[in-house]
Amino acid sequence: MVRKIVIITLLMALSIYVFATVNINVWFSWEGQREFETLVNKFNESQSLCHVNLVYIPDMTQKLQISLSAGTQLPDVALVRNDVIGMLANAKVITPVSTTVSMLPAFLRSFELNGKLYAYPYYADLQVVYLNKSIYSKSVSYDWTLDDFEKIASSIKETGHVGLSMNSFSSYFFNSFYAAFNGGKIPLKNGIPIVNNEGTKKAFEFYNDIFNVKKIAVSYNKSALIQSFKSGKAGMLIQGSFLIPDFLSSKLDFTILPYPVLDGKMIPPTFDAKGFVIFTDNEAVREFLNYISRPENEEFFCKSTYKLPANIIAMHELENSNDFFKVMDLSARNALIVPTTTIFNDAYSNAITTALQLYLTKQMSLDESLQKAQEYINSQAK
Repeated sequence: MVRKIVIITLLMALSIYVFATVNINVWFSWEGQREFETLVNKFNESQSLCHVNLVYIPDMTQKLQISLSAGTQLPDVALVRNDVIGMLANAKVITPVSTTVSMLPAFLRSFELNGKLYAYPYYADLQVVYLNKSIYSKSVSYDWTLDDFEKIASSIKETGHVGLSMNSFSSYFFNSFYAAFNGGKIPLKNGIPIVNNEGTKKAFEFYNDIFNVKKIAVSYNKSALIQSFKSGKAGMLIQGSFLIPDFLSSKLDFTILPYPVLDGKMIPPTFDAKGFVIFTDNEAVREFLNYISRPENEEFFCKSTYKLPANIIAMHELENSNDFFKVMDLSARNALIVPTTTIFNDAYSNAITTALQLYLTKQMSLDESLQKAQEYINSQAK
């Protein structure tokens, strides 16, 4: 009798363990909080074996850095930008993953490190050129050149507006021109960015030309940058495609253009990819990620947020819906995938920002600013 009671008790305990709900803690950031929350709720309602607890993190990179430094608990899954992959892989808190979702190669390359994929790609923002049609109403071809770009900025300036609004010291935006003047890619030697070369000098000279010589571009910080375009002060703006919903809701008369062409190639816009890293790998986590990666779910998330979905089926559906997605698709096929290494995201970014500031404000010569930048980058690589 006692034996039967023990067996029954064990079976009941086992059944509770088997059918217990698995909690999945997910950290989410950037735009699309409402849309993603809708998908999470649908997933939770669609089955009873696991439940997603969603937490919105205002600054994901900072939150992860603090968690790693303090040794506090990480979530099971987090949406990250591709530039933190090196940090997380070095900390050995994430492991390589695999996916069967068909997508543009740019998505896979964004989250690769040493030939291995470290995140499930989800969507991307891309750098584009915003054009205020109430200031400049002429149509512009998608294959416009850098010379066309400068002429339009000059034409806008002649009307009393700012020709181009852009942050002159940001390494994030400079990267595209850095690559373009170096044959279309980031120049590296043994993984170390090379900045003290002729291509980078030409990129610096181009910046000096548009900001200081021709004065067709004006530099602002991020909030003032966006406001200069929204207020009708600037005719063109270089920024991420994530601003499209904001400008649409503000009833601005605008369009977006891909980056112009230099030497027969589109200046490669930075591919700002977001994807999910896994800190706790189990069947429930993979089931959730497979669910949100379905074509219809990615299309739902990206349609109103104007994100370029990783799922190529969803991308084609959206591409046929309006010209904004067509420009994003075209840009993605010519995009710049910046290295995910810490030497690039820390040493190079700091060095090039400082070099731009010193050169454009005439505190240091072109040669000296780039020489100092290269020396700093090299010192951090040792």
